[in-house]
Amino acid sequence: MRYLVVQTAFLGDAVLTLPLLSVLRRSGGSNWIGVVASPPGAEFLREQGVADLVVEYDKRGVDRGLSAYWRLISEIKELHIDVALVPHRSLRSALLPALAGVPVRAGFDESGGRLFLTDVVKYRSRDHEIERVVALAGPVGVVPESGRVPFDIRVPPGETEALGAVLSECGIEVGRALVAISPGSRWSTKRWLPDRFAGVARALSAEHGMTAVVVGSDADREVGAVVSASAGSDVVDLTGRLGLGEWVALLDRAELLISNDSAAAHVAAGVGTPVVAIFGPTVESQGFAPYIDRAVIIGVDLSCRPCGRHGSDRCCQDTHACMMGISESTVLKAANRLLGGSRS
Repeated sequence: MRYLVVQTAFLGDAVLTLPLLSVLRRSGGSNWIGVVASPPGAEFLREQGVADLVVEYDKRGVDRGLSAYWRLISEIKELHIDVALVPHRSLRSALLPALAGVPVRAGFDESGGRLFLTDVVKYRSRDHEIERVVALAGPVGVVPESGRVPFDIRVPPGETEALGAVLSECGIEVGRALVAISPGSRWSTKRWLPDRFAGVARALSAEHGMTAVVVGSDADREVGAVVSASAGSDVVDLTGRLGLGEWVALLDRAELLISNDSAAAHVAAGVGTPVVAIFGPTVESQGFAPYIDRAVIIGVDLSCRPCGRHGSDRCCQDTHACMMGISESTVLKAANRLLGGSRS
């Protein structure tokens, strides 16, 4: 059987698609699996080694426009796909395999392109996203074992050593306890206050002798610099300095991650690192909490939460109360609780 998975949303969405690819692989060793993903998602899934082909589709960049879309359709036609599974709920994603002539196309009933699907799966809003996405394989008879869906992210070969070299350059010795701090997010309303991240970093350094390492993409450089400057000498700012594989290795190396609701929280869960996840405009019940038992989700009870499925660049109440209401002491208490137990 030849499968194609279409997930062209953000990096975090691609990370949460990994268990589906693993389920397809385990269901039949001879299955051929292809993926269409955005550039960061494609790089991540390629390094995980669970797909036979990863097609990068930069819909917001070089592949913007109809001509690139038609080229992608032609490429998919040549792959002779039997089944397309479409966790991304956009019209464009559902239309893609339909125009490419894929005979079986499964996606969610909330998809903007559901009319172009041959099999529609109910989007169970209270389930975790990993469980929802894996359920897309149900119509073709691929059903995972009962219980928790396996979610395992590997550190790509050589990246642990590459990270070690970076840390050594920063004066961090082998064996030094690290806490990863991820203060960025694509959406500004999902970002906790930088000075509060810094306060937690200082406290963990003082109480546990840990070095805080601030991580993120190039887009997070500004907030990373603010956090590290405010926190002082016990913080190393690596925002924008790590490759994707090194970033995964750092999250694996850390004793704990403190993060907004972002891709970092999902990767940490996949490598088994405990997570303190700070949720502002989103809530845990939407199904995007870190998929690991040793996680603490922090949020405040407000009538305006959640204000959507994703964050936004402007608070609908003009108060940002969902983040302003989360104190350093609350986050630090959660961090101490997780640091007091063994890693799962």
